[in-house]
Amino acid sequence: MQKNPQFITVCFNRQASKKRHLFLCAILLFVNTGYAQPPAEKAAADKWIEENAATLKNVNRRIWELAELGLQEHQSSQILQNLLSGHNFKVNSGVAGMPTAFVASYGSGKPVIGILAEYDALPGVSQQAVPYQAARPENPDGHACGHCLFGTAGTAAAVATRYAMEKYNIKGTVRLYGCPAEETLIGKVYMANAGLFDDCDVVLHWHPSDTTGVWAGSSKAMVSVKFNFHGLPAHASVSPEHGRSALDAVELMNIGANFMREHLAEDTRIHYTITDGGQAPNVVPPVAQVWYFLRADNHSDVEYIFKRMLDMAKAAALMTETTVDWHIDSDCPQLLSNEPLSQLLQKNLELAGPPQFTESEKRFAAQTQKPLKGNFEYSLSEKIESLPDNPQPGKGSTDVANISWKVPTAGLHTTCYTKAAPGHSWQITACSGMSIGEKGMLTAARALAYSAVELFTHPEWIQKANADFQKKKTAGNWNSLIPPAQKAPKKIR
Repeated sequence: MQKNPQFITVCFNRQASKKRHLFLCAILLFVNTGYAQPPAEKAAADKWIEENAATLKNVNRRIWELAELGLQEHQSSQILQNLLSGHNFKVNSGVAGMPTAFVASYGSGKPVIGILAEYDALPGVSQQAVPYQAARPENPDGHACGHCLFGTAGTAAAVATRYAMEKYNIKGTVRLYGCPAEETLIGKVYMANAGLFDDCDVVLHWHPSDTTGVWAGSSKAMVSVKFNFHGLPAHASVSPEHGRSALDAVELMNIGANFMREHLAEDTRIHYTITDGGQAPNVVPPVAQVWYFLRADNHSDVEYIFKRMLDMAKAAALMTETTVDWHIDSDCPQLLSNEPLSQLLQKNLELAGPPQFTESEKRFAAQTQKPLKGNFEYSLSEKIESLPDNPQPGKGSTDVANISWKVPTAGLHTTCYTKAAPGHSWQITACSGMSIGEKGMLTAARALAYSAVELFTHPEWIQKANADFQKKKTAGNWNSLIPPAQKAPKKIR
């Protein structure tokens, strides 16, 4: 809840008479910064977040320190599960065949309001909570997407909603989904395939950002696929004629993919990494692997690109007398937006108010801007962006999209790091482990809790969201490239 310093000063002035005190408090509630006090049910949720802010910050910093990669977030996942079970949530862990995935529920019956949590880090972006680049020697990885904040705020919103439900006898179920491996778009894909969202009425989410607002647009569809080539080993100098290089096949496939880029639509993205290219130069590589992300604004275009990639893989194998097989780890459609839910989140984000930063925090962020190109008007955003009339598709992909085709879904973002910081950068890691990120985290927790409470107490929002969902779902479709019986991977590589 956004607080006005003037309001606090006047209301707690012991020299003021009781009548004057109450009068001024009432007036200033409506004429301060434009952010009103929340109604009673939301205030109960707000109170829990306010009283437990220190605990939530500690949770964030512990997950930030652990910086566990996707499908390896054992301690991070357990920290959130412990917090939820400590507040009488029933926790079901290891869901959808992933040890670090869980579902925690409080209440019973309808409606069922889901809130998402993520907690995986990124490889190779270790960073201390300082305003200059400095890796943490004890851990090579880092939270350069702020998922330590994401998981903590989502969990906080669910627990805060639980206390509002208890105090005001609100019926229904609030459910926190612990979603692993978002960075490789794994967790929610297989959780959705397992039917874990099928009985939800609404799902809410958020993400750290350099601005505060609501995600009202779509996202890029994406397929994550690994191609494995198999050849024959041989001494690269003594008997190269007996070898068949799997690495040659990978390189030929990549050449074909790179030439194809010129003849694809502007919204497409193809990026790859060679995850296995052999062990020594004097041995013809008998096995090699290349990992691709294929993206486009519509899933049908991703399907087209994938079919062409299959032809290239087969051609590369034919040219090198190797064999090839492939495995699709993940497949995400474009996000299905929901206009009524976006409006609800905007309303409650404005009620919560944007995070406000100290001069010290602004100087910290400004110092992290020094390596970036451009002239920056400010270092940290302290306003709420307007809901766009014609939201454009984002350039990223998300496994939230898989949920959005199952149930009405919407999300918001709050300022948690330096303005214009590149995605997956050390600047984001640094801000996520200190007060800048945590202020955005608490704002997100409030806005999500307010929205969940309003969905419970004003079911007309659910009806509007479902009508919009059914309309958009009927107008489009997508076909997953993942085989129906396929289980979630046990590891990223």
